[in-house]
Amino acid sequence: MSYKQLTYEDRVKLSTLMQQGLSIRKIAVLIGKHFSTLYRELDRNRCHITDGSYRPSKAERRIRTRRSKSRRNRHYTHSDFLLVRKLLRLKWSPEQIVGHIRRFKLLDRHLCHETIYLYIWRDKENGSNLWMHLSSLLKIV
Repeated sequence: MSYKQLTYEDRVKLSTLMQQGLSIRKIAVLIGKHFSTLYRELDRNRCHITDGSYRPSKAERRIRTRRSKSRRNRHYTHSDFLLVRKLLRLKWSPEQIVGHIRRFKLLDRHLCHETIYLYIWRDKENGSNLWMHLSSLLKIV
């Protein structure tokens, strides 16, 4: 079985089947998830303070909160890239741009050159020509 995150429906099934007295391993087979996924879910999302029971709606809220606070979800906004776009048009490399931004503390968040490269290629996929400035700099055809 490959790892798949639990959906809200999976959480409701888990809660219902637990109330019916089934074991976690049996529930895992019925839901089609690995038993360790279910144990991890229960460990993270039970109401430890009140009565120790598992509530799917509360678990879902906790998960959404965790995901929103995740470092992976810190996205850069369009305004974060205005300076990057300007400097790319002036034929600066992503490495030079990052050095300039860090040296003069022009952004609150740290930006790395890989993020700029990803931004450029995503921009190209959306039909823009920002990548042309980079390709002329790097002699890419």
